[in-house]
Amino acid sequence: MKDLIFKYVLQASMKYSSIDVNSIVGKIIAERPEYKNFIKDIIKETKDIIEEVKKLDADERKKHLERFTFYKEERKKEYELPNVGGKVVMRFAPNPNGAMSIGHSRQAIWNDFFVKKYNGELILRFDDTDPKVKIPEKKVYKWFEEDLEYLDVKIHKKVRQSSRLKVYYKHAEDLIDMGNAYVCLCKDDFKNYKDGCPCREITPEENMKRWKLMFRDYGEGTAVLRIKTDIHHPNPAIRDWIAFRIVNNPKNPFSKERLWPLLNFASAIDDHEFNVTHILRGVDLKSSVERQEYIYKYFSWSYPETVYTGKLFFRGLKSTTEIKNMIKEKKIDGWDDVRLGTIGSLKRRGIRGEAIRNFILSMGVNKNEVKVDINNLYSFNKGIIDKESNRYFAVFDPKKIRIEGFKSRRVKISIHPDFPERGYRAINCGNEFYVQDNLQRDRLYRFMHLFNFLNNTFVSDKLVKDAKLIHWVPSSGNVKVEVLMDDNTKLKGYGEESLKKVNIGETVQFERNFFCILEEKSKDKFIYIYSHR
Repeated sequence: MKDLIFKYVLQASMKYSSIDVNSIVGKIIAERPEYKNFIKDIIKETKDIIEEVKKLDADERKKHLERFTFYKEERKKEYELPNVGGKVVMRFAPNPNGAMSIGHSRQAIWNDFFVKKYNGELILRFDDTDPKVKIPEKKVYKWFEEDLEYLDVKIHKKVRQSSRLKVYYKHAEDLIDMGNAYVCLCKDDFKNYKDGCPCREITPEENMKRWKLMFRDYGEGTAVLRIKTDIHHPNPAIRDWIAFRIVNNPKNPFSKERLWPLLNFASAIDDHEFNVTHILRGVDLKSSVERQEYIYKYFSWSYPETVYTGKLFFRGLKSTTEIKNMIKEKKIDGWDDVRLGTIGSLKRRGIRGEAIRNFILSMGVNKNEVKVDINNLYSFNKGIIDKESNRYFAVFDPKKIRIEGFKSRRVKISIHPDFPERGYRAINCGNEFYVQDNLQRDRLYRFMHLFNFLNNTFVSDKLVKDAKLIHWVPSSGNVKVEVLMDDNTKLKGYGEESLKKVNIGETVQFERNFFCILEEKSKDKFIYIYSHR
């Protein structure tokens, strides 16, 4: 929330000499309707941030403003696919070499959005034809399916490219017969031939013989199948690009064949065979279209409509390669480590699939590069879980205090302030308590839902405006609580006895602390995973 307010206060400070609090609040609610339940908090935070921004000079404000993107116009736009003439068929095509990340989810969610909009079909296609570098992991296939279900992405058909090698071989042979593909033995010398290597001029018959040898006799790196293109194309990556290569010891979990298509070849064939009508593709993959269009031209096929999307950058999140290395080096526990941006990690932390989906859709789909702070996602999640999460007390780094003049009592506190019908939790209180705050002498405090005290002496039950509100737990009848934070540190303390009723997988709010989800419970300890504040 603070980041969002900061954005609009900065914007207003660059346009106007004075900033209207109500105007800022209106913009916040327009962009995040779920915040309407927190108007008082927004007003207070806005006033504080206005004072902070006043201390910045114009250059500093401009620099801060550059890291934000404004979505107001995007959110009003009705997103449509170009040239829809019949049934829409789209595909989400991940490489199952690592768990699905929130970055992956953008393409999945937008594909699903359009398919549902047009009552079409979405194919989950596993692009698993790299058995050497980005090696697929068998367990990851299932993870993707589970994560897509969590994100409410409906899959109509599943395809695994490693099961379709014979299909790709057949199309490769057809291209060889047509004289549009050839087996090249030039290795690194290929780039030294300005007008094409000698292999380019070999007859289809000789190329077919070489092709057969790729299955059994040629070694890895000695022969590749190339697609004929414009040998003088300004982009070297387009010039007679490689369609197949040999891998001597493939590590694909489903196939041990030694001849493997590269992604651009297999993808081109599949998009045609499965009648894909529209493709969402990153702007960084424009050259893929140019490569694949040669195949479509040779077979007289019509290329699918392509919608380009800009890159999505999340500050501080690790890439798939980085995560795999960290797991290998035992720096993290696994793909659902709380420090990661995988769907498994976010799910473990209680970030709802609905929140992720709404967050992704709120950014729109266009060619612009988008830099995002992951904290924005938590605002969407809070809008969902705030109503569902019952309230409890937990005290971390506990300090025991004794309140003189207080008589023991049993206090009843609402489980959720907005839903009295859920009932209450009852806490037995003596005159000894655990607190989290560092208490100051001669400062008036109020225990939430209980009483006021000064210098560890009971003052009154009546609510006093100037008393600082703090939470507490009694010194006995508590449960031990441990919270795994998003930086992998652990908070330890005591929680009220009512936490015994919380079920594993249930999200709660520890008042004045944060939201968290119960992962494990025993007689001795309750282990929670931090969600967000």
